[in-house]
Amino acid sequence: MPYVPAPVSTGLRALSALAPPLAVRVAARAFWHVGPPAEVRPADRGVHERARRGTVDVGGERVATYRWGDRAAPTVLLVHGWRSRASRFAGLVTSLEAAGLGVVSFDGVAHGESGGRRMSALEHLAAIRAVHDAEGPFTAVVGHSLGALSAGLALADGLPVDRFVAVAAMTGFDAIAESFLRLAGMPAGLHERFCDHVERTFPGDVRDVRSRIDLVAHPVPEHVATLFVQDDDDRMSLPTGAPLLHAAVPGSTLLTTRGLGHNRVLDDPAVVAAVVAHVTAPLPAVTP
Repeated sequence: MPYVPAPVSTGLRALSALAPPLAVRVAARAFWHVGPPAEVRPADRGVHERARRGTVDVGGERVATYRWGDRAAPTVLLVHGWRSRASRFAGLVTSLEAAGLGVVSFDGVAHGESGGRRMSALEHLAAIRAVHDAEGPFTAVVGHSLGALSAGLALADGLPVDRFVAVAAMTGFDAIAESFLRLAGMPAGLHERFCDHVERTFPGDVRDVRSRIDLVAHPVPEHVATLFVQDDDDRMSLPTGAPLLHAAVPGSTLLTTRGLGHNRVLDDPAVVAAVVAHVTAPLPAVTP
């Protein structure tokens, strides 16, 4: 989720009232600004340092990969969100290893130790494919925020994984834009104008961005055992989105929490335990 510094938000609010077209253009530039890479948290450094490192190429950018645990064991792919990095999953990595699983993650383009200047959900999806080709196969994928959206789209496109956990998932492009405008203090009345502008100027030869980046319209396949985790106090990925994602995937499970917000949900012991239980549970029998 793009971060909007307070001075930028103040300026955008003023521009929205005085010159809406200019406000939209300025906001679109801020929308792509990733900012400096997130630092490895002290609590995560031990797990980060003992990872086996690698790299993959994604659209000409070097993407850093990380692996923990037995390479021969069933392996889980972890996909981080906006302005985050692979090390943010350190607590989950430790629990997955204790359950006998291997773990792979990566720093998205323009994040962590990877190259690049900006990243979209589609670039994150391309990185997922590249990491799968280099480090897979994977038995499960766990994504957070934008990472959950991108991983879900990869599954809809045919990524061969049996289990999926989406934590604080964004439902799609429009939801990302809505949260960005709300946190930037811009009026909801500029939503359509802003989305249209970003779609017209989207990097690369991409068309129909709003319909392409939509996890409700392009849901996770029914055969993938899916768990959605959503906190009621999340201000980034609003709680109203999780029921829509859950309804779009028959047979999926929705776990709701309270008081954890958007990021701390990843550190909650009960959530970590639920994720591990989901990715290690036997798959239901397939009816011929």
